[in-house]
This record gives sequence, structure tokens and C-alpha cells, in this order.
Amino acid sequence: MYSFTARITVLAVFAFCSVLYFAFMQSIGLSKLNAAIDSISLFILIAGFGALIRLIQNYFHSKSPLNLPNMSTIVLFGTLLMLVNHFSSLYFFSGEADQTHILRYAFLPKSIFILFLLALILIYQWSRKQKTEMERINQRTIEKEREALKIQLNSLQQQFQPHFLFNSLNSINALTISNPAEAQRMIQLLSEFMRGNIRENQAELVPLQEEIRHLQLYTDIEKVRFGDRLSIVYDISKELLDYNLPHLILQPMIENAIKYGLYGSIDAVEIQIAAFLDGNQLVIRMSNPFDPTTSAGAKGTGYGLQSIEKKMQLIYRQANLLSIQQNESVFSTELKIPQL
Repeated sequence: MYSFTARITVLAVFAFCSVLYFAFMQSIGLSKLNAAIDSISLFILIAGFGALIRLIQNYFHSKSPLNLPNMSTIVLFGTLLMLVNHFSSLYFFSGEADQTHILRYAFLPKSIFILFLLALILIYQWSRKQKTEMERINQRTIEKEREALKIQLNSLQQQFQPHFLFNSLNSINALTISNPAEAQRMIQLLSEFMRGNIRENQAELVPLQEEIRHLQLYTDIEKVRFGDRLSIVYDISKELLDYNLPHLILQPMIENAIKYGLYGSIDAVEIQIAAFLDGNQLVIRMSNPFDPTTSAGAKGTGYGLQSIEKKMQLIYRQANLLSIQQNESVFSTELKIPQL
């Protein structure tokens, strides 16, 4: 839709032109009544031809408003409009020789005036259609970008999921002999977890509360593997649960924390998950104990955290939203989610 301001501006210009035309016809000798009749007749015809110009622009829009077809249309419509207006005014003024003489005298300036107004209408209707076309092009571009984003995000998710799935299946395989009941429970948890992973749009933002529920389901599966050695402590206020973040963005973080905290260690491990606001960003911080000597064997490709960085860049078009801190005893990751 063309802007309201542009429409008001065009209407104001036409109102000014109508007053100016009326004053001009009076100034060359027409009576007020005849000048009013001639002005009304002229602007009714201009409105009708303007509607035709709009119709033509809707179906035969060109790259430039002042090309040969458009200019030919203006000349043709201007000629027809001038002739109809001129002879209709002659008809109404037919008993007033002095008035009809004035009409003939005003033929040339009226023609220039009519061509000017029709050109103005053409430019307005062309720019209106041009803006509509640009909006359609931009919308198609946005839709294509969204499709490309969806494909890339789905690709990232599909590359990440098998790693966790294989680990879980290996654990289930081991439990089928030593603890069949736990194996059955793990299969149920895994089924529910994978069902939550299947989303049509991986770019969809979800409330933090939903992401935490998914995270808890993930850690329940891991607790079947590691038993009482794994505990999760949440420090998240209720006010933050409705804030949005990308679906499944926290899963690689918790897997990374479990890998560096538990692999190669026989001690109990507590993973802390905190959330707070920093300006217009929701910050998620995940920390776990870290021992460089026992965690050396847990080092991998780091693909999980890389997938977070790629996903955040795709969705928010920002870099450095994920940061990692590591000292002698604590490994922590911090993710900043802009609130749009």
C-alpha cells in the first residue's frame, strides 16, 4: 500500500491545481459560474482518465515512468480529454459568444495544464506500482532467505543429533543385560526426547520454559547412563521463563558440560545452569567442574558448540554471542540471546 502521506500530498496538489485553474479561467474573462462548470467538467474527466492510467500501470508496468508507451498514453489521453472538455464547455456556453470565444483563447494553456496533470498522475501511479513491486520482490527474497535458513538449520541439527543418539543406543544396549528395567525407561525417555526434536521449523523461537523442559528430558536420559554422579542445579527466576530463544539451542551446551565434567572422572558432578538479563539480551550460563588431566580424553571436534555459533549467526546475524571460559577447575559457556 502506498503511504498515506503520499496520497494526502497528491490530493493537496490537485486541490491547489483546481483552485489555480478556476482562478485562471476567471482571470481571462469567464464568469464564476462558467469557470466553475468548466473546472468541474475538467477535473471529472481527469479523474476518469486517471483511473484508466492506474489500470494500465497495474497491468503494463514499465521500468521507467517516462518511456515512449507512457508518454504516448499521456498525449492520447490528454488530447481526448481536452477535446471532450472543450466541446462540452462550448455546448454549455452556447448562447454566450464572448464566453465561447474565451474558451478558444484558453485552448493552448489548458492543453499544457492537462498534460501536466496527467503526467503527474502517471508518475504517482507508476511510483505506487513500483513500490508494490519492490515490496513483492523483497517479500520473495525474505521468503527465500527463510527457506535457506531453515535448510541450513535443519542440516546443522541433523549433523548434531546422531552423536547423542549413538551414545544413547550404546547405553541402552549395555543396560539390556545388566538392568532391563532401566533400559526400558531409557528407551521411553529417548522416544519422548526425539519426538520433541522433530520440528518443521528449526528457526522457531520458543519460550525458555519449553527449552528447559526439553533440557530436563535430555538430562534424565543422561542420568540413566551416569546414575547419581550427575546432578543439575537451575538458577532461573520465573520472570525469565517466557523469554524466547531458538529451539534446541541449549542441548549442545549441556552435552558439552557433561562431556567435560563426567568423562574420565568417577566423582559426582554438579552442572549449574543460570539465566539472567543483560540489557535486551537473555543470558544463559552453564558451568561444570573441569579437570584438565581427567578431561583430556573427552576432547572432540567441538562441533556442538560450533553448531550453536552457526545457528545464532544464521538467526540473529550477529557474531560472538557464545563465549567460553575455562580455568583450572571450572568450564563454563555463556550464550547471549537478543530479545527482538
